[in-house]
Amino acid sequence: MTTYLVLGASGFLGSHVHQAIKRSSDSPALVAASRRPPRIALPANSSWVPLDLNKATVEELVILIEASRPDALINCAGLTSGSAEQMWETNTTFVDKLIQALRQCGPRPLVHFGSSEEYGPQPSQVPIKETATEHPVNDYGRSKLAATRKITHATEQGDICATVLRIFNPIGSGAPPGSLAGQAVQELNQALKKKSSSITLSYLQTYRDFVAATDVARAALGATQLLGRAPVINVGLGKAMSNRSMVELIAHAAGFEGEIVEEIDDAYIEEVPWQQADISRMGHEIGWTPQTTIAQAAEELWKGDAESTSTPGGIADQLSSW
Repeated sequence: MTTYLVLGASGFLGSHVHQAIKRSSDSPALVAASRRPPRIALPANSSWVPLDLNKATVEELVILIEASRPDALINCAGLTSGSAEQMWETNTTFVDKLIQALRQCGPRPLVHFGSSEEYGPQPSQVPIKETATEHPVNDYGRSKLAATRKITHATEQGDICATVLRIFNPIGSGAPPGSLAGQAVQELNQALKKKSSSITLSYLQTYRDFVAATDVARAALGATQLLGRAPVINVGLGKAMSNRSMVELIAHAAGFEGEIVEEIDDAYIEEVPWQQADISRMGHEIGWTPQTTIAQAAEELWKGDAESTSTPGGIADQLSSW
């Protein structure tokens, strides 16, 4: 029986990984480590370990890993907003502690959730390969890139066995309230309650590669078999879609037929106007391809868990790539 240790299991993507493990045909066990209890029931032979990952010491992480004896670890923990110090603590310092713990515990496959924000500006209309030179433009992207570099360096040195999944823009139930999808759900909820004829959101002309959170979770489970063969792999749909088109899909799922108003700040400059992932490496390595359309993911977000977007998660339990 396979045992997974999932860090940040109660957050957005952590919950989807949890669900994917629960649906797996080989009845795996799950050790869920997070500050808050998981949102969904654990599978049989599984357990929740209450742990604030920011405050955890290397020694505590060693104890957690040795006690759970996982066949693979999946680190879903991350912070997408907050101060630079907060994001560095969650996205980088914690990863450094995890690497130190894994050095002591011996080689165990680690799948770490990175972000497309690490890439920053890239040539427009060209799918981004993993070999692209990174130019992150914000604290989130910089903190995630620092973690990726720590992991890839430790892997190259033979200290750990890890793969970083650079996740583009996940859509699905439980989307963080600070994300565009989460904001759209909140606005739509209010508009439907008040019978408003419009909703207002910020800049919608950006193009992003949106991917279903359920597909991200499948990729994470598949990547546990890579054993460090590919240090960084993109996870996306492989298509660019405007933010407006994505919001329109959520509005359609909600049955909202009103106007979507774009609040434009004339002083605003979009530093990364277009992103699309090259996902060929993931297909080559584990045969993974996206199975869910963004329309389906938007419907799942609206119908499956719209209310969860109004409750912010804990610092160590949020992850998205916006």
